[in-house]
Parts: sequence; structure tokens; C-alpha cells
Amino acid sequence: MMLPLLAAIVYAAITVERISKQSELMAGEANRAGQLSWELPEELRLMERILRQYVVLHDASLLDDYATARREWRRRAATFADIPLTSSLREKIGGLLSLEDAAYRKLGDSGDGLPELQETVAALLERSVAMADEAARIVDAERTSFRARAAELRERLMIGIALALAAALLLLLLGRRLVARLFSSVENAVQVLGEGHLDRKVALQGPDDVKRIGERLEWLRCRLRDLEEQRTRVLRHISHELKTPLAALREGSSLLSDQVAGSLTAQQNRIVGIMHGNAIRLQTLIDGLLRLQRTEYALERFERLQLRFDEIVQQVLATFQLAVRDKQLRIMGTLAPLTVTGGREEITTIVSNLVANAIKYSPAGGTIRLTLSGVGDQAVFDVVDQGPGIPKDDQAKIFEPFFRARGTEKSATGTGLGLAIASEFVHAHHGHLALIESATGAHFQVRIPLTGAHP
Repeated sequence: MMLPLLAAIVYAAITVERISKQSELMAGEANRAGQLSWELPEELRLMERILRQYVVLHDASLLDDYATARREWRRRAATFADIPLTSSLREKIGGLLSLEDAAYRKLGDSGDGLPELQETVAALLERSVAMADEAARIVDAERTSFRARAAELRERLMIGIALALAAALLLLLLGRRLVARLFSSVENAVQVLGEGHLDRKVALQGPDDVKRIGERLEWLRCRLRDLEEQRTRVLRHISHELKTPLAALREGSSLLSDQVAGSLTAQQNRIVGIMHGNAIRLQTLIDGLLRLQRTEYALERFERLQLRFDEIVQQVLATFQLAVRDKQLRIMGTLAPLTVTGGREEITTIVSNLVANAIKYSPAGGTIRLTLSGVGDQAVFDVVDQGPGIPKDDQAKIFEPFFRARGTEKSATGTGLGLAIASEFVHAHHGHLALIESATGAHFQVRIPLTGAHP
């Protein structure tokens, strides 16, 4: 993500360095060209003045002075011609040097060629002044061109920086999206493990670090699956080992209660009743544990059938007629004819556990409202009673195994597994069991995907 910005910084540094060097070079050449274009006419004026003095004085040393001034002029002219900025004037400077050299050769010792040399130097002075003006125009044009090139380079630099920033921003967004996707895949894998789907292999795609996380999560999945299998085996073994002595205990208590071994006193009858009741309670608890264990793989194990949800509710209500009559309860509500796909025993257990809870905790003469309706692509089954309800502090734990809400331990008997089993079976049907907030009593709601509405 930082590569475009680094490239832009390097490009900017190179561009600034190049502009700086070009500016420094051009300034140096312009100064040299300006100075020499001024010095060349001055040297020619000096040469012209020496020749006039020689005409008047006929002093031979003046010719030596002319020769010295001539050499200096030629040197400066050659330097002027070598400046890259004024290279276009090189041919003209060469012509001036040739004219002066030809006239100087004709001078001779007698000075016969002096008039021609004077005329040549005067002409060279005139041309030199014109050439100085031309050199000034060349320098001005080069400065204008340099400003244009510098402006173009600045514009290209700004465009490059803007493109680099855009590329960096794009890479940042893509990187953020990629990281979010990687974290989402890790989160989904952890959620799958947390929901107990230990049969789904964890395989994360992405960088090596993410793959290593996937490998560790896969190791964790295998470890959890092994531990779950061990727990299941231990649970089955313990349940099987408990059933035999428990059956003997129940049989013995039944025989004592029937006074097969002889008559019992009232106190002995109470003791036998306590033994028999707790033996039955223990049997119910063991059966509940086994049923809870079976729900963990219910999705793969139950037979998937198209079932009339409303008919199952009616069948369950028929089994509770005596309990409803004993407590003088009223069952109200409407049941829509809806069809769902699932296991008959599992859905029956869901409805039975919820209705049993409602009957158990409803006060005598109370009302239980059962409603089955279609909402979107789901069958929604509501069970509302007029019991004590669930305290807010206990609502988050109500679907945990063996949990019983405060205030209900003494009011009703049970194993604390009914809602846990119902929740597992609903989840196995890709549904959701929730406790809905209610002013009085408890309100449980089941949502299971529909197969289709019954005509």
C-alpha cells in the first residue's frame, strides 16, 4: 500500500533535482553568455583604438598591443562559441574570426594592410553588437522555454502524486476489504465451532498466517470432536450402568408398596413412597440426559418428513387433556394449517415440552394461548401462559441444561432439561426458539422454516 506513495516521493525528488540542475546550468550559461557578449565588443573597440593610435604615432609597440588584444578577443570569442546556450551563433563567430584573421595577415611589417584591417575591425564591432543583441534574445527565449518545461514538470509531478495517492487509497481499501474478509472467515469458523458443528472441516484460504490459524482451528475441531465422542460414550456407559440397579430399586419399592413381603406401617409406607418417587425421578433424569445427548446430532439422524404442524399440536394437546382438566385450564388460540419438513418425534417433543411447561406453571383456572401462524417463509408457534414468568436475570440461561428459574424450584418438579432439548431440536430444524418479553407469564416462540402452506 505504501509502494505508490514511495514511488511518488522518489519521482518528486528526481524531478526536483533535475529542475534544480537545469536551472543552475542555464543560469550559469546565461551569465557567461551575457558577460562575453558584452566583453567581445569592448575588446573590438580596444583593438580599433589601438589601430587609430598606430596611424597617428607609428609606434611599433602598438602593434604588439594589438596582437595581445587580438588574442584575448579570439579566446573570448571561442569560449562564447562553445557555450551550449549560444551554440547557434557558433558559425557567425567563426566567420568573424576568419575575417579578422585574413585582414590581420595582410597587415605586414610595412603596415600596407592597415586601412583594410581598420575597416574589418569596424565591421566586426558592428556585427558583434548585433550578435550580442541576438544572444540576449536567445537567453530570453531559453529562459521562457525553461519556465514552460518547469511548469510542465510541476504539472506532471502533481498528476503523479495524485495518481499515487489514488492508487494508495485504492490499495488501502482493497487491503481493508481483504483483511475484513479474512477476519470474517476466521470469525465464521470460530462461530461454527462454538455452535457445535464439529463435523464441518475448517479450511481457511489466504496468507500463510491465516492458513496456520485455520490449521489450529482444525486441530481444535478434531480435539473437540474427540472429547465430545468420549463424553457421549461415558454418558451412555453411566446411563446403562445406572439403569440395572435403578430398575431393581424401582421393582423392590413397588413390591414393598404392594405389601408383597408383608404389611407396612404408615411410616414405612411413606418411606417406601419417597424411595419409589425418587427412583422414578432418577429414571426420568437419566432418560432426559440420553434424549439431550441424541439432540446434538439430531439434524443428521432424524427422518425428514413433510408434517402438518397444526395436527402435531392437536395430538400433543390430546395427551394433556387430563392435566388440563385437573387444573381447570383454558386452551385458546388459532392453529393455521402449515406444513414443515422435519422429524415427527422431534417436533412432537418440541411442542410437548413447551405445552407441558405452560401447564406446569399455569395457575389453576388460568389460560394458555397457543397460536400457529405463517410469517414469511416460517411457521411461528407461540405458547403464552399466565404463570410466574421468567426473571430477567435468568432469561439468558433458560435454555441451558439443568437450569431452573428462581422461584420455580419448589413450585413444580422437573429435570431442567425440557427447554434445552426443545431448543436443540428447533436448532436442528434450522429454526429458532426464543423467550419473548411478556407483561405476565412466559411467552415462548418457535420459528421453523415452512415446506409449504396446506391448501
